[in-house]
Amino acid sequence: MKNFKLWITFIAAVSLPFAIGLPITVFLTFLSIQTGLVQTGPPVSWLPLAGMVIAVFIVSLLFTIIVSRHFFKPIHELIHALDEVVAGNFHIRLPANSKFFEMQSVSINFNKMMEQLNSIELLQSDFIQNVSHEIKTPLAAIEGYASLLITSPLSEEQTIYVSRISESSKRLSSLTGSILKLSKLENQKIVSDKQIFSLDEQIRQAVLSMEPLWSPKNLDMSIDLPKMHYYGNEELMYQIWSNLFSNAVKFTPMGGHICIHGEYAGSLTKIVFKDSGIGMTKEIQDHIFEKFYQGEPNRSMEGNGIGLALVKKILTLCNGSIEVVSRPGHGSTFTVFLPNPLYEKKGS
Repeated sequence: MKNFKLWITFIAAVSLPFAIGLPITVFLTFLSIQTGLVQTGPPVSWLPLAGMVIAVFIVSLLFTIIVSRHFFKPIHELIHALDEVVAGNFHIRLPANSKFFEMQSVSINFNKMMEQLNSIELLQSDFIQNVSHEIKTPLAAIEGYASLLITSPLSEEQTIYVSRISESSKRLSSLTGSILKLSKLENQKIVSDKQIFSLDEQIRQAVLSMEPLWSPKNLDMSIDLPKMHYYGNEELMYQIWSNLFSNAVKFTPMGGHICIHGEYAGSLTKIVFKDSGIGMTKEIQDHIFEKFYQGEPNRSMEGNGIGLALVKKILTLCNGSIEVVSRPGHGSTFTVFLPNPLYEKKGS
């Protein structure tokens, strides 16, 4: 629409002087003849002249449209390329064969900039993946040795130390895995491997898979999910529910309550995770989706500050969003909004 307005503005700017000048010229000619300033022969019909004027105007307008389309083509390509860059696509390139020197120069410099940005992106991605891989190998060895030591006859103090080593290595392993996932998503432009699947069933599976976490805390679980379907990447969606639910379990005290509710809201699919946990301040809510942010010390237990950043990134890729409402001591409510595929089908 913006390009269309620009195109119309250009046509109007080119055609306006002609559109204004032509009637004035015709009027002055007519006035000159009527007042006798210009001597003419027998009276003539003005109809052919009017038809000629209209024909000339139409031909001029068509010519202006054709020229403007050719003139604006490189500008449209540049706008499209910039939109791709904003979306995170650093592989886009502009053709450097424009007949206009200025646009050719812009294209060449744009392509050079994209080469540099792409190199930086690859360097960052490779660095994170290499570091994560190098950390995982010794961590796996530490976990293995710790598991062997736990089964060995140890003193009470030694058992405590070995347990702490094992727990810390598992947390660090989880952190590197989360960083690697987030790094891949940050370099991802679109969601692939999409398919239609049961959203409510997937959420229930995520809850059941974490029963060892919430069952010992004697939590009151309330799941209100109608039959819901979604078109997207099943693995990425599972990451959202597992992170949100694990957070709810983590910060809800013994005997607390967790409610999961789902519904269709017009063009959106709405999923709500509500808990009766410790809650959070407005300041924490403002930063909760940032990488490595953990807020107050009592909220950082067993966390690495990656989970919610991962959730936010996945939802951004899926054209979704997430909101949080919370008060200290009154629990938290996370609401996920996703595009409703059924609504889109009805509208088409």
